[in-house]
Amino acid sequence: MQTLELPLFPIQQSPPEFTIQPKGLSSNPQASIEQALNAIFPQQAEENKISKTRRNLGETAKTLSDEQIECINAEFQFLIDTWLDEYEKDVFEGMTLKEIINEK
Repeated sequence: MQTLELPLFPIQQSPPEFTIQPKGLSSNPQASIEQALNAIFPQQAEENKISKTRRNLGETAKTLSDEQIECINAEFQFLIDTWLDEYEKDVFEGMTLKEIINEK
């Protein structure tokens, strides 16, 4: 029986370095900390809603408290959901899109 000489692969001196970065986080350490804090403390997102609403309302918002602005946001969200459900029922013969999806 004859032995075969196989060519060897070149050996790397050091293994390649890989850095594993979680999805959604940037390489900027400050941004990573901010994203982690936003994930841990969801109330900051609520404060962002309040500040966005204040910015959209303009001068009117200066006379309103944070609680009043939260109430306005909740009322608008309720109206949007209700109107959307009514529209879907008109389009889908008395059923909402959620009802149609769950039915299948």
